[in-house]
Amino acid sequence: MFIDSHLGRRSLLPLAAALAAGPHAAAAQETAEEKPRLWDSEAELGISTASGNSESTTYRGAVSGERDEGRTHLLLQTSGRYSEEEGESTTQRLQGDAQLDYDLNRSVYAFAALSALNDRFAGYELQLVETLGLGRHFFQDHETLEWRLDAGPALRQDWLVDDTYEDSVNARVRTKFAWSFAESSTFREQITWTQSVEDAEEYLLSSETSLSLRVNESLAFKTSVAVEHDSQPPEGAERTDVFTSTSLLYQF
Repeated sequence: MFIDSHLGRRSLLPLAAALAAGPHAAAAQETAEEKPRLWDSEAELGISTASGNSESTTYRGAVSGERDEGRTHLLLQTSGRYSEEEGESTTQRLQGDAQLDYDLNRSVYAFAALSALNDRFAGYELQLVETLGLGRHFFQDHETLEWRLDAGPALRQDWLVDDTYEDSVNARVRTKFAWSFAESSTFREQITWTQSVEDAEEYLLSSETSLSLRVNESLAFKTSVAVEHDSQPPEGAERTDVFTSTSLLYQF
């Protein structure tokens, strides 16, 4: 039987091209699938109500995002809380934080941080705190423990609800601890202390203690206690606020 050689070559060319392109196409697809996400983000929403002798409702929301690129690490987060009792507002708090870290070596990093707060019930129309400093990571070789400590000089500006303005030089210390004591459970503690260098009795202290239980890869339940203490609050404001909440976390 006679077969045209030109026809045979023409029929083999597409097959050869497909075989040659196959490994490259598979490699390209695998690379696209393994490409890391630019941001690790999390959203939180909590609602609590009370009825009976008093009617009250509290809403809490937060969004955060982290991005790692080489030696640089960026954290952005914002949170808000609104409460009303018997139809009247009792809490209106909005806070935003940003921190940029640069690794000097495996354990030590330099950072720049900015914190902004609006809390009219605490007497602040706006409060800004800017910090530069150094930090250190601990337990880097431990799979279930994470601890970091950073500190540095800070500038603080307060715009008060009575239309007055104050500023001061401070020292800021922050510690963050996380313990994944079970496959789906994590305990976290964060404490931030901002101390005036001009007045030893003037400082801000905030802490949040939380426990989260993961339901699946994206969802988790979280219960937390947050304490905000101002040693010299504006006139008419309480020194200490304590907030408890249970909320739903969604990672994306």
